[in-house]
Parts: sequence; C-alpha cells; structure tokens
Amino acid sequence: MSRTEKLRTLLFRLGSFALGLGLLYLALRGADLRLIWEDLKQADYRWLVPLVVLTLLSHLIRAWRWRLLLEALPDANGRHRLTIARAFQALMIGYMVNYAAPRLGELARAASLSRTTGLRLSSVLGTVVAERLLDLLVLVLALLSVMVMLLDRWAELHRLFVAPWFQSESLQLLAVGALLVLLLLGLGVYLGRRTPLLRRIGRRLRGPLAAFKHGLFTVHRTHRPVALTLSTLLMWACYWGMAYLPLVMLHLSRPYGLGPAEAWILLVLGAVGVALPSPGGLGSYHYITVQVMVHLLTVPQAAAATYAVLTHGAQMVLYTLIGFVCLVLQGGHWRPPSDTGLEALPATFRTPSTSP
Repeated sequence: MSRTEKLRTLLFRLGSFALGLGLLYLALRGADLRLIWEDLKQADYRWLVPLVVLTLLSHLIRAWRWRLLLEALPDANGRHRLTIARAFQALMIGYMVNYAAPRLGELARAASLSRTTGLRLSSVLGTVVAERLLDLLVLVLALLSVMVMLLDRWAELHRLFVAPWFQSESLQLLAVGALLVLLLLGLGVYLGRRTPLLRRIGRRLRGPLAAFKHGLFTVHRTHRPVALTLSTLLMWACYWGMAYLPLVMLHLSRPYGLGPAEAWILLVLGAVGVALPSPGGLGSYHYITVQVMVHLLTVPQAAAATYAVLTHGAQMVLYTLIGFVCLVLQGGHWRPPSDTGLEALPATFRTPSTSP
C-alpha cells in the first residue's frame, strides 16, 4: 500500500470516529445521564439470556446463508472444510474488526474464511458483496413497509431526516462529489482504451476480477432459492426479536405502548444508522434511534438513549468477545493469502466503505 493510500485510509478512519462521536454527542445531548444509569440498573436482565441466544442464532443463520453462496463457487467443489462453523467464525471476526476499522470487517471475514478453506479471496469477497446486495434488497423493502406504517407521520419524518439535508450545503457538496467521481471514471475508461500500459494492467487483473464476478453471481448459481429466501427471512425475524426484547427488558413496552410494530420501525431505521461509515454504528445508530423514539414514538429522551446505549453496547461487547475467541481458534491472526489478486478489487474492498 502506497503512502498516499495509507494516509487516505487513516483520514477515513479518523473521520469515521469523529462522525460517530459527534453523532453520539448529539444523541445524548440534553439527556440526564443519571436517569440513563438508573434505567440500566433497573432493567430486567432475565431477558438478557434469550437476547444473547437470539443474537447468536441470527448469525448462525447468516453463516448458513453465506455457506449457500460459497458452495456455488467454481473452486468450492470438494471443500470439506467449508462448514457453517468456519463461516460463523469468519463472520464474527469481521464484526469485531468493524468496531476498530469501519467496513474493514468485510475484508477481514473474507480473508479469514479464505485462509481456513483455501478458497480464493477475490471469490469469497464476491459472495460477501452478493450477500450484502440481498441485505440491501430486504432493507429497501423493509423501509417501504415502515413508510406505509408511518404514512400519517410523514411530515415529521421529512422534518427530521430529509429537510436538514436541503437546509445545508451537504446535498450540494454530495452532488458535486458525485459529478467529479463520474468524470474521473469516464476519464479512466477513455485512458484505458488509449494507453497500452493500462491495457496491459487490465489483462493482468482479468483473472482476479473474473473470480470476483464468480462470487458475485453465486446468488444465481446456488439453485437453492428456497433455502436462500428462508435463511434471509429467519435472520430478519431474529433481528426483529433483538429489537423488541430490550423494550421489555427496560420496561418500555407497556408504559409507552411499544410492541412488535414499533420494534420493527426501530430495527429498520436503526439499520440505516448502522450502514453509515462510523465504527460499528457508533453514534449514527444512537442518533437515529433516539430521534425516532422521541419524535415518532413519544418516548422520553433519557429512556430512548438508554435503549440505544443498551442495544448497541450489548452487541459490541458480545461481538468483540466472540470475535476474539474465534480469532484465537483460528490461530490468533488473519491475513490475506498470497494468491488473492487483492489489488484488482475495487477500492471499496481495500479501504473501509459504507454498506448496509
């Protein structure tokens, strides 16, 4: 990695942490921290065990779904080491890494599985992209369902999450940045056709890019659409329960009328916060969750902040512990195999990037 790339990666990570801390400050600003601490002490932690079980089950199901995609890789035939347990270990290592380096966890889990199974890293990364595209599709459908559920409160949603972008320079900067990216891509394509050196580089990268494509199109080649659909639905059902149980644990369900429908709203809109480029959703998840609970579900700010802190903190501790154990079981480290063609992958897989 060149010095420029290292500097860019460092600046991205520092910016991600700054974004997360800034949003965390906004989420907790004005909340009485003593009330948050009292709510945490009075929580019914008997629900913690089923919450942990449900969380682990959701990731075992995700590992099963990932294995369905991995089995469709051309070089996966006869790979007896390609088990759900290995996929689960790589997945949890990736979650742990995400808290330290946003979105680098996707590369970490792909590299971990590649090292333990012998599959090509570029192919495994392609299956990660395919899996994330499935998540994005489900998230879009879930967002549509939430929009229908909140149809009578659309004005409040617009005021909270849409209007601020148009009232600042953020949208204009985003549009200018997108235009510059398109211009640079167009220039790169033009130069690639005109420059012999770039054509030679393109020929050298053809193999790794082909492996990446094989991984990306595993959704089509699995020939197990029922299992793929079932695993996705079961996984999101677990996520739904993971959003609802903390409401019961913190005694928020009955006093504020927060049931499964409200848990679904919190799950879906909170997932948008996790998708932002902050370390493990730090700050971004808290900010969106608090805003939704206070302005849409009429929950006091301290109680809303307690819910956000508990749900995010519990997952962070659990994922870090399990990820560390999995890392120890795999030898205490992860590194990409030598024959990966990693340099051929888009920059979004070599540096942290956003994903749902």
